[in-house]
Amino acid sequence: MKKSLLALALMGAFSGAAFAQSSVVIYGIADAGFQSLDNGAAAGKTSKIQSGQESSSRLGFKGTEDLGGGLKANFVLEQGLNLDDGSSGQGNRTFGRRSTVGLAGDFGAVDLGRDKTPTFKFFDNFDPYASGFINSGNGLSSLYFIGGTPTASTSNSSGRINNAIIYYTPGNLIGFYGVGAYGFGEVAGNNNIGRSMGLNAGYKAAGLDVGYSYAKDTSQATALTGSVVGKDGNTIAASYDFGMVKPVVIFQKVKGNSVGTIPAVDQKIFTIGATAPIDASSKVIATYTKIKDSSLNSTNLAVAQTVGDAKQFSIGYQYALSKRTDLYAAYAGTTQDVNSRQAGAAVAGADVKELTFGIRHLF
Repeated sequence: MKKSLLALALMGAFSGAAFAQSSVVIYGIADAGFQSLDNGAAAGKTSKIQSGQESSSRLGFKGTEDLGGGLKANFVLEQGLNLDDGSSGQGNRTFGRRSTVGLAGDFGAVDLGRDKTPTFKFFDNFDPYASGFINSGNGLSSLYFIGGTPTASTSNSSGRINNAIIYYTPGNLIGFYGVGAYGFGEVAGNNNIGRSMGLNAGYKAAGLDVGYSYAKDTSQATALTGSVVGKDGNTIAASYDFGMVKPVVIFQKVKGNSVGTIPAVDQKIFTIGATAPIDASSKVIATYTKIKDSSLNSTNLAVAQTVGDAKQFSIGYQYALSKRTDLYAAYAGTTQDVNSRQAGAAVAGADVKELTFGIRHLF
């Protein structure tokens, strides 16, 4: 009897360490629909079934373990999926959408790995389309600079950071919130190459949401020279939910230095939009975006020609069949100056017209 009581006492003493509560959740999104896209290609418009128009299709695993004292360990492994052909997304990376592990507590949360940049998360919050619906399922984020791990040969970036440390402020800051991220370039002898940084700061109170986001990345311009191209964006946004309508304004200024044949970047981008619920099951979304691009035309740097302006108008509709399944439709039309090539235009100066409709299911 005494031996049994001693064993129970020992189990109770170590139960916090040996039997910490943990859970793993499997989740995902299945989204597919029809897209008609006229991007100015010589062959004409394309009609197809496309995956991930309202929200990118995905399969994910996430888990948390209670370590005691308010401290938790977390992980997320999230893979992109293309429902139209069964392939994986994000360049066939196994968990290319997100792969992080970290700790969370009263101090906030720290994650290590690959995830969206703070500015990408910023657009998930302020974009009325939540980075979906239009522009081949990328929302307004495809018209703006959202930072991230750069490609090997240009200053373009993916909107996701590799090799990153990401910090989130705790949720008890009386309406204030923030996210900071630093992605290591991991190039020997030059910490600037391939580096990515980002920061969000904002305030929410009642229906008001205002925020600021900063994104900066650098990349190797050419394998021969090892030159570094830097590009940074400053973004501000504000929205207010009146109940019957939720308007939003977004403004961004983008700058980038010139190296070799890569011209300096000088862009200003502005969006005004609104979300209007029709009833408990449906809503209408509309946005107008103007891009003023004062960068030199990279195809002819000898002539002082700027890229010029682009304008996009869009409208979308969502109807919820249940809490997890909805139908959607959207149209976006883009017009632009002769040297501009926004919204996936096949050639510079081409107008772009996109019509989509489909179904999304969350699980």
